[in-house]
Amino acid sequence: MPLVSGPNERILKVWLSHAVSQKSNRALKGGGLSETEQEDNSRKKKRRIIILILLLLLLLSIGSCAMWQFAQPKADPGATVQTQEGKSDEEIIADLNRQAEESRMTISVSAKPKLEDGKVRVNVSNVAENKFLQTFTLSQDGVELYSSGLIAPGEVVEWCEAPDAHEGSATVTVQGCDPETGAPSGNPQSVAVAIVAADLSGSQ
Repeated sequence: MPLVSGPNERILKVWLSHAVSQKSNRALKGGGLSETEQEDNSRKKKRRIIILILLLLLLLSIGSCAMWQFAQPKADPGATVQTQEGKSDEEIIADLNRQAEESRMTISVSAKPKLEDGKVRVNVSNVAENKFLQTFTLSQDGVELYSSGLIAPGEVVEWCEAPDAHEGSATVTVQGCDPETGAPSGNPQSVAVAIVAADLSGSQ
């Protein structure tokens, strides 16, 4: 026997239908969530998006800094700090001048070496003021004709054996060497010369 009958049964059916309809509408609108819960979810999504944007900007900043540091010139590993504490300006200038003087090397060579009997009068002189030993080579047409031994300051090599030398342009290359070890020091210096035939009449 039905619990409700007649007009009351129709009223109950209408009320139940209305309740189901409202529940369905809420489910469609908010996925079964209340308006407060939907607002909370919306705020959380916005916070997540903002956090992701900030993280992306942070990563870009770190990458830019890393690339900038990588592009910077690196310090020379052999460089040392030179201290000038307790020195006056005059003393500092004097030290710099002394260092420049010690590293300077004078080159003396004949501009027109004379050719005679397979020998060339190069007149390569390591002046007494130099602090370095010297060696030199004589080249012509891209071929090395002569290579010297060590020349001490104050010494000179007047003639060198060069059987294949001929009149014309040539190159004398002088290399400074460490006074203690004899090892090459600094960059070699090349001098263009013109080999000429010796005057056999007796004048030098």
